[in-house]
Amino acid sequence: MDKFVTSIRSLKRQYEDNEFETDNPGPSEREPYIQDNTSSKMNATIDEKENYLLDGTFFKKISNTGSKMSVTCLNCNKKIIAYSGSTGNLLSHYKHVHPGLMTELKAYKIEKSTSTGVSKQSKQITICHSTENSGFKRKCSKEKVTELVFNYIVEEMKPISTCEKPSFRALIIGLTSDNFVPDRRAISNQLLNKYKTYVTDLTNLISEQMYVCITTDIWSSLNKSYLGMTLHYIEEKSYNRFSYVLACQRIEGSHNYSNIAKCISKVMNSYKINVTKITHTVTDNASNFGKAFRVYAQQFAPPETVSKNNVTLDAQNINILIDAFDQNTEHHFELESEFLQNDVENDPDDIIDVVNVSDILTIASNNYNEYSEDNDDLDIILSNHITCSAHTLNLVATIDTSKITNNQYKIISRSAFGKLTAFWNLVSRSTMASDVVFNICKCKFPLPVITRWNSFYDAIKKIMLCREKIIECFEKLKLSQLKTTEWNFLEEYIKVMQPLTTALDKLQGEKSCYLGYVAPTIIAIRRILLNQSHLTYCKPLSLSIIKGLEKRYSFIFDLNDPKSKPYILSSVTLPKFKLSWVPSQFSDICKNLFLLECNEVCSIMNTESGPSTTDNDSGDEFYTPISNSQLSTSPLESSNQHRSENLASVQGLSYLNSKKKDGKDLIILDHYPIVKHIFLKYNTTLPSSAPVERLFSNGSQILTPRRNRLNDKTFEMLMCLKSNKFNV
Repeated sequence: MDKFVTSIRSLKRQYEDNEFETDNPGPSEREPYIQDNTSSKMNATIDEKENYLLDGTFFKKISNTGSKMSVTCLNCNKKIIAYSGSTGNLLSHYKHVHPGLMTELKAYKIEKSTSTGVSKQSKQITICHSTENSGFKRKCSKEKVTELVFNYIVEEMKPISTCEKPSFRALIIGLTSDNFVPDRRAISNQLLNKYKTYVTDLTNLISEQMYVCITTDIWSSLNKSYLGMTLHYIEEKSYNRFSYVLACQRIEGSHNYSNIAKCISKVMNSYKINVTKITHTVTDNASNFGKAFRVYAQQFAPPETVSKNNVTLDAQNINILIDAFDQNTEHHFELESEFLQNDVENDPDDIIDVVNVSDILTIASNNYNEYSEDNDDLDIILSNHITCSAHTLNLVATIDTSKITNNQYKIISRSAFGKLTAFWNLVSRSTMASDVVFNICKCKFPLPVITRWNSFYDAIKKIMLCREKIIECFEKLKLSQLKTTEWNFLEEYIKVMQPLTTALDKLQGEKSCYLGYVAPTIIAIRRILLNQSHLTYCKPLSLSIIKGLEKRYSFIFDLNDPKSKPYILSSVTLPKFKLSWVPSQFSDICKNLFLLECNEVCSIMNTESGPSTTDNDSGDEFYTPISNSQLSTSPLESSNQHRSENLASVQGLSYLNSKKKDGKDLIILDHYPIVKHIFLKYNTTLPSSAPVERLFSNGSQILTPRRNRLNDKTFEMLMCLKSNKFNV
């Protein structure tokens, strides 16, 4: 009977232990640094110190014999036998004898566990220090330390001298096994090696692409100017766009078209970019960029001859003639004058032109010297050029709208914008006013920035969202209140400008935006503005925007313009649009242009994949002209060509008429290889130059006023590696 009772009690203890298993930490909850061969006495000591039931709050320990201990309940003074490895008896006592104190016991347990968590962390640190002093310090190679320090400096845009700061050195030494921290020379060498590897890898990557797009712009900071260039391409299988920084190169001197063209050509040559791969180079609407591409879009022909008064001289022989002429100039002129005088006297009817050889040679010499000095221009070949659509919309929103002549609009707009400008100026310059506004509105208001037109729209929109609180702020700050008509004007202003701002946000995208978005977006803006009715104050603004769009995007509204070809084909090859955006009067023109492009691409693809010519070693060179003549075109070849054209047309029409569920996804282009080729040819181009402007935002964080003596090449290397960290 005693054995049965004992077994029942043991089962009861096990059940209670499982119910409160966190009270009795198992091996997984113990310190990982305590070895398994520790004695049971040490475990008991640790359990007693960490157990919240044995710290003197609920029970008091009387005696301890091995793992067995005697404790007394502080509430009823009852003596209880407990074991160091189990607290079941203690919990069972409180459950049956003091059930009203279980809530207090659980709360104390939680409080104790949080306090012991901090002690455990400190204990781990102490044990870590003891293991480090015992020879268990973590090992880290010098190469690994250099790599980690380099990545930190580049990613956080820190100066290279950071590695020599005492606090930074103390940090690295405290975390590594050796007292090694790379100096600035080691980091500089690492930077140079990484940059060379990056240029080599990017050059090989560009050589594998069918089409690439380039964006470029000029940025000035700390009295220095830099030409930034970024490269973009679409991966053919996944249709993901990848972006890389080509350069952020110092441009010295005037920002004229010639200097810009030389810098662009130099960067292209450094990456061995073939100009035929570049679909377009995207820039802003600046005249110097436009002229650079107009002048250098085709290769210069060297001035092989110099002509003056029907006398032609070879440029290569000019110096020889000059040397011969300088040997005896006076003697040559005497003979020449005598000969001309005798000839006139003998035959006065003949008309003889007197040619001054000295003038001819002088002109030829000057032209030849100019040709020699500008000989570098002969190597400059630039790609097709396209202007930034986002920048063009900016011009519509600023320049074109500022030319409104309607008096009613000018009066109310100046009054409303003037009062808001006074509010923005006061908040930005007075801390007291800023605190008043924040206490009332519980938010900050964005301020307009001249270089970013969207900020003006965003600032007004924020004002309109907090209209009631803004009125209170104007009263507190003693500013002129906006009238009801002015508030109504601002509401209409937001309504009219919203399509323009939405289009700007779309066209400045990089990952999922293509040139094919431009034409549908511009046409959509015009349609939305034309459909807006009941405009009391902003009707002149709406008409001004429509007029600006029609002027600056005339090739979008008149699709007969040759300039509209890339915009048409890029939009048609986007499954999202196809021909849905095209006005009805231009539907046949766009469709025929697309089918014609399909035929041209098909012929190119057939030529590239055609049978290779074998070497002719049988002495048949004599018959080569006959085999290559047009007379040798057989009816079979012409029928094959006609068949390929029909195949291209059928594929293009099938694409336009497809109505699958995934018809708007780019994956559908995998079923139409010819259309896919056209898509890559025209949609690799980005509609805006926003990526290169984002590059300059990184540059302002690297080239700070305290680092104004940073070497230009070092700055360029840091920019490339920082901006391309996610792509490398």
